[in-house]
Amino acid sequence: MKLFQRPPPPDLARLQSEKAALEARVAQLEQDLAFCEKQNHRLAQDAGPALRENAVLRYQLYKCESDRQVLEFHVQGSRAEAGAALNLLHRLAPPGAAEQMEPLEATLLFLYQARTLGVWREALEPLEEQAQSLWQAEHGEPWRFEGERWLALSVAALLRRLEQARSQSLEGAARPADGLRAFDPNLAALAGGLQQALVALASEEVP
Repeated sequence: MKLFQRPPPPDLARLQSEKAALEARVAQLEQDLAFCEKQNHRLAQDAGPALRENAVLRYQLYKCESDRQVLEFHVQGSRAEAGAALNLLHRLAPPGAAEQMEPLEATLLFLYQARTLGVWREALEPLEEQAQSLWQAEHGEPWRFEGERWLALSVAALLRRLEQARSQSLEGAARPADGLRAFDPNLAALAGGLQQALVALASEEVP
């Protein structure tokens, strides 16, 4: 009978010890896993408000992007209006028309303004006679003040300066919307009023 009995392995005690150590390690890992699951659940609960706030912030960012697109659309419209106004300026008064006025006509305008403003002096009469005589000889008729023309020139000069300032504001900004916001709103409103005035003055002159 002794032939069929296997003797115990010489390292049985060591194997049993290692098995016990592994079982203890598995038990510890299971405890750690349970602890991590609890921590994960707690962190998910704690992160809930932050996640909701993040969703709100993302929506606000999306809305800001939409508002920026709307603002840039208005910028394009403003540029189109400014371009139309400048085209009208070129038709009524080419750039530099007022600066290139002939000295004779500028003298006659000065004398007319002196009379109109009530600051006329008798000492100016010889100058007026001389200037009118020169104009008559050159043009075959006396010089007459054309109110609508000179008002249009004045409005055109003002509007051109405002539109140039607006263009500089837009070109100097990283984005058109930033340039539009940087431009003085009071000047923008003034430019709009001058555009309407220019159109009113030119309504009968421009076909």
